[in-house]
Amino acid sequence: MAGQHDALHLDQAALEIAALVQPVDTAAALSTLDQWAALIGELLPPASGGAQFLGAANQVLFSELGLRGDLTDYYSPANSCLDQVLLRRRGLPITLSIVYIEVARRLLRPVYGIGLPAHFVCLYNDGLVKVFVDVFDRGNLLTESDCLDLVEALTGRRLEPSPLLFAPVSASQILTRMVNNLCASWQRAGEADKAGQAGLWLKSARSSG
Repeated sequence: MAGQHDALHLDQAALEIAALVQPVDTAAALSTLDQWAALIGELLPPASGGAQFLGAANQVLFSELGLRGDLTDYYSPANSCLDQVLLRRRGLPITLSIVYIEVARRLLRPVYGIGLPAHFVCLYNDGLVKVFVDVFDRGNLLTESDCLDLVEALTGRRLEPSPLLFAPVSASQILTRMVNNLCASWQRAGEADKAGQAGLWLKSARSSG
């Protein structure tokens, strides 16, 4: 499957990356995403709008299931593994965002990944409702100005707003950032050989994609 990222759904491709760390029960992970989407769907009346979806998603994913960022062991390789994030309900901004994106996809909701510097958020945009979602911070809803404040707090730099900064990123870009995060986690742990394996996976994916 490597190299077919834009043909695959993000959940399937992210589970391939998780398999670089340890064996993955793909069926169980996909079933979990199906179940979480169903829980949100049960709260949505017919013809529900963006605000209703956002409210239901926050209630289920963050209030009931406890999905949130891992502030205790941020650089753990487990936080880059979608299956482990689903089990632990903790992860990195980008992995948690994949959960949100894939749950939304199952409900036919327009949610996209936004690769801010030093942080990753989701964008809900149905043409009527447009808002950013910080899945790492329990689904906190953000404006563009809020996103700029967040980046400044993390990097010490104030960025000028631009369409490119807030443009959705492709599946391949998301997966590349995931692999880079995983490599960085292994390098921090002194496991350069594993980081090399992930790098080879990414190189192979790019060459065949």
